[in-house]
Amino acid sequence: MPRPALTHGRVLVRARYSLISAGTELAALMPADQGATTSTIDLRNPSAALELLGKALRDPRKATKRVGALVRVRAAKLLPPPTPVSPVSVKVGGLTWTSSGAAVLETRPDGSLHLDRDTAPNGYQALSQRVDVPAGHAVAIRIRGNVEKVPVLVGVLNEDGSKWVGTAAVGPGPVDDVLVFSGGEPAVTVVLANTEQEPGGPVALTELELEMIPPSADGGPASDLDHQGWNVGYSLAGEVVAVAPDVTDLRPGDVVACAGAGYANHAELVSVPRNLVCKVPAGCSIKAAATATVGAIALQGVRRAAPQLGDRTCVIGLGLIGQITAQLLAASGCTVLGFDLDAKRVERARANGLDRAISDRSELDRAILETTAGQGVDQTIITAGSKSNEIVNLAMEITRRKGKVVVVGDVGLGVERAVFYRKEIDLLISTSYGPGRYDRTYEEEGIDYPYGYVRWTLNRNMQAYLEQAATGHIDIESLIDRVYPVTDATSAYESLLAQGERPIGVLIEYGEETKADEPGSIAVRGAARARREQIRFALVGAGAFGTSMLLPKLKADGRFFLQAVVSRDAVRGGNLARTERAPVLASDLSEVIDSPDIDLLVIATRHREHAAQVVAGLDAGKNVFVEKPLALSWEELRQVAESHDRRSDGPVLMVGYNRRFSPALQALAGALNDRTSPLVVTYRVNAGYLPLDHWTQGPDGGGRNLGEACHMYDVFRFLVGGPVESITANAIDPTSGVYLSSDNFVATLTYEDGSVCNLVYTALGPKEGLPKERIEVFAGGQAYLLDDFHRLERCGDSTVLWSGETDKGHAEEIRLLGQALSAGDSDPISYDELLETSVVSLAVEDMIRGGNG
Repeated sequence: MPRPALTHGRVLVRARYSLISAGTELAALMPADQGATTSTIDLRNPSAALELLGKALRDPRKATKRVGALVRVRAAKLLPPPTPVSPVSVKVGGLTWTSSGAAVLETRPDGSLHLDRDTAPNGYQALSQRVDVPAGHAVAIRIRGNVEKVPVLVGVLNEDGSKWVGTAAVGPGPVDDVLVFSGGEPAVTVVLANTEQEPGGPVALTELELEMIPPSADGGPASDLDHQGWNVGYSLAGEVVAVAPDVTDLRPGDVVACAGAGYANHAELVSVPRNLVCKVPAGCSIKAAATATVGAIALQGVRRAAPQLGDRTCVIGLGLIGQITAQLLAASGCTVLGFDLDAKRVERARANGLDRAISDRSELDRAILETTAGQGVDQTIITAGSKSNEIVNLAMEITRRKGKVVVVGDVGLGVERAVFYRKEIDLLISTSYGPGRYDRTYEEEGIDYPYGYVRWTLNRNMQAYLEQAATGHIDIESLIDRVYPVTDATSAYESLLAQGERPIGVLIEYGEETKADEPGSIAVRGAARARREQIRFALVGAGAFGTSMLLPKLKADGRFFLQAVVSRDAVRGGNLARTERAPVLASDLSEVIDSPDIDLLVIATRHREHAAQVVAGLDAGKNVFVEKPLALSWEELRQVAESHDRRSDGPVLMVGYNRRFSPALQALAGALNDRTSPLVVTYRVNAGYLPLDHWTQGPDGGGRNLGEACHMYDVFRFLVGGPVESITANAIDPTSGVYLSSDNFVATLTYEDGSVCNLVYTALGPKEGLPKERIEVFAGGQAYLLDDFHRLERCGDSTVLWSGETDKGHAEEIRLLGQALSAGDSDPISYDELLETSVVSLAVEDMIRGGNG
C-alpha cells in the first residue's frame, strides 16, 4: 500500500505494536451458529459473507454488493468440469481451442479466433488444451480484439479443472490487454466463458497467447489483483514520524498511542486525527500502550458506573476489557467480583488480584450474599458479548436497589421488567472510549470539548489509562499472551480461530525497517493497460459518488481508461484499484499529478478540497473534471481563475453540472430556441432534510447552496443563454436551530435579456409525496413543466415533449467531455459559464448567511 497521506489535523505514526481484539475482530470472522469455536469462514455462504463484510463496511448496501460479487465468483468455481459439445478444435497463438457451448468457434483467414456465444449465464464457451507451467511461474494471457454487447470472461483453471486460478471480465468494445494470474499451479487450462449477463455477442480475437512469468526479484506475486483489504484493528502504539502543520503539540519521535477504527488499523504506517492520539507517559511500556483503546473503553465503563471508595462491584465477562475493568475498579478502592463461564479466564483474574472471581452461577449468588450481606452489589458492569438477554437480567438480579447496571459489551437488552422496576435500577450504556467518539467534529475536525465542562473525553480517558499503567496501579503486560510479527499476521488469526483456549491479549509487532518516506504511490501488479487512443484518467477520491456514478459512466463510454486511483482511504482505494485493475494506487494527488501517463483528473473528493485540487491539476497541465462545486469561497475561486488564466490555451476544465445535459432539459432548450420574449423560470427543489452534523453541512461540504444549488444556477444559465445581471436572495430565520438558512432560501436572478429565474430551495418538505425537483418555464404565451427529469410537458396543448426513466444527464456529460478531449470539440460548458455559476453561488451564500462578499 502507498504511504498514508498526512492531511489537516493528522499525525503520521510508525506502528510498533497493534492490538488484535480477540472478541471484536474474531466475532466478525465467525458464522453466527458456530460462535467462538469455529475455525473457518466459507465465503460461498452469502449469510456468512454478509456477516464478515457487514462488520468491515459501514454501509450494509456496499457489503451486500460485495457479497454478490464474491458469490458470483465462487459459483463459477463450483461449476463441474465442462464436456465439449462438439469436436470442433482450432489453433490460435500456440493454443488449441475446443468448443464447449459456443454456437460457432472458428479461425478466420486473418488468423483471428471468432466465437459466437450461447446465452447460458456463466456458461463455458471454449477451452484450451492443458498447458504445463514451469515451477514458480505465473501465467499471463495476452489478448487483443473486439468483444460485442457484453463482456467475455477469460479465466484460468487449475491442473485438474476443479477451481479457478483467476478470472477477468473483458470488454465490451476493443480489447488490448495482458491478464496476469497468480502462479503455483503445475498446469492450467484457459477458458472463455459467459459472464452472468446475457445474451453474449460475438468475440473476435486477433491475438490470444499464454505467457509464463518468472518469479519476481522481490518475491512478490505476479498480480496484486486477488488481494482485498479490510479495515481491521483500532488500537496501536508507535512513534510519530510527521505531523500536519496545524498540529503543534506533537513532534516526530514522540511515542504515542492511537485509537479509532479506520485510523489505528493493523498497518506499519497510519494517519490518525490528533484527538485520537495521546502521548505515552514515562514508565508505560509501548506494549501496554498498544492496548490504550480497549483500556479507554474499560475506563469509560467505570466512569459511567461512578463507583465510590468501598463499593462492591461485579464485572460480568473477563475478557481483556473485563480484566482491565476489574483492575481499574480495584485501583479505585472497590471490592470487585468477577464472573465468566470460562474457568481459565477466572483463574487469570484471580492471579491479577481480583477479590473473588467465579465461573459457576450458583457460586456467584453465594459470593454476592457473603460480600454484600445480601443487599446486592452497588454496580454491575457488563463486559461480556452475547446476543442473549440472560446476561443483562442476571445483572439486574445481583444489583442492589437503586444500583447501576452499565452495559459495555454487545449483549441483548431484553430486560425483564419486574426486577428492573422493583429495584429502580439505573441501566446505563457506555459508548466506546468516551465523549467525542462518533462525533465527527471531535474526531475528524479536531475540535476538543472544553476541559471544565467535559472532564473526561476519549483522549483524556486514554491518557488516564496509560498513567495508571505507568504507575503500576494496573498490570497490563500480564494480560498480553501472544505477540506475532506482522509477517506472520495470517498465522495469528488462524491460531486465534482454532479450537481450544483463546488468548486474552494478542499483539502484532512491526519491525524497525518501516520508513516514513515510503512512496505515496505504487504500481499495481497485474493491472490493465490503456489502448493508445484512450484518455487515461486519475480518479481522485474513492467515495460513493465517484465509484458508483462517475466511474461506471466513464467506463461505459469506452474512450476513458482508469490509470490511477487516488484515495486517502487505503482500504477503499486499494480495493477499487485492484478490482478495476488500475495501474497506479496513490494516497495523495501530488504523487501522480506530474505523471505523463495521466491525461485527465476526475475529482470526486469532499467539496472543500475541490479548488486546491483543480488548481494543482491546471498548473500541472492536466485536463480537469471536478464534481461540483468548483469553489467554496471567493478566495478559492480567485485562485482557480488565476490558475486557469495562466493556462488559458491549455487544459480543459469541466465542472459536473450534469442537469443541462439531461434529455428533458435538452428538449426544453430546443422548444425555447425561437422564443421572442424573456423567460420566467421557477425551479422548486424539495431537497429533504439533512442532519446538521452531516458532512455536507460542515466545512467539508460548505452547505447545500454551494454544494447543490449550483446545479440550479447552471440550469438557469443554460436555459436563458446569456449572462446574469443581478442577484437577490432571502432565507428563513433558523431561530429553532433545527433548520439552516442554506437549506431553506429563495434566490432570484435577473439576466441581460430581461429573463427572471427564481429558485425555491427547501428542506422543510416531506420525504414522500412530492418529487424532488420541478421546473416551470413561461415564455411567449406558452408554459412548460419539467417534472423531476422524467417528463417534460408543453402545458398549452398538453403535449409531452419528452418522457422516460429519470435521467439527469450524467452519461451525456461524460460523452461530451470525451468528445472535447479526443476530438478537440468545444468544452461542454464554457469557462465563462462555469465561473458565473460559482459567482452566483457565492453571492447567494453571502446574502443568506449575512456575509458581505
